[in-house]
Amino acid sequence: MNLPNLVSLTRLLLSPLMLFLEFLQAIALFILLALTDALDGFLARRLKQETDLGKVLDPLADKTLLLIALYVLTYRFQMIEPALLFSLLFRDLFILLGGGHIYLTKGFVPKARMLGKLTTAYISFAIPLYVLFKLELLLYPAYILISLSFLDYLLFYVKTLSKVKLAPDP
Repeated sequence: MNLPNLVSLTRLLLSPLMLFLEFLQAIALFILLALTDALDGFLARRLKQETDLGKVLDPLADKTLLLIALYVLTYRFQMIEPALLFSLLFRDLFILLGGGHIYLTKGFVPKARMLGKLTTAYISFAIPLYVLFKLELLLYPAYILISLSFLDYLLFYVKTLSKVKLAPDP
């Protein structure tokens, strides 16, 4: 396993700890793990170690981190409305199922979309600021980005599945 994938795996495995930590500890862990998202991508590009495993592991770790953080902030600390958690969960389930379907029918692992990356980065930035400083205005762009990235993934999914794979000439 290469270094970028190890960083992603660490994020994936440490994210559930937020379920058991006190508020400030959970936020500190969230911030630390969110920073590893940028680190693994940087390392993969810099070391030229982008892999199909990384294309799956990195977004899975991102989704796990954000969904657990939102779950904790919604149900354990009652700081965020459930709508944000469920809108992100719906989008992420679509991405995972759609990506799996593309892999099974088209034979390749789709790369993360730029709007999806932007959404993840924005939510990772906005959540600590929202909960520490009560900046409610920061949540509205998150809903917009989740919706736009869902539409972007949906269009990519439809476009990818509509491409007919031609049989090679004999």
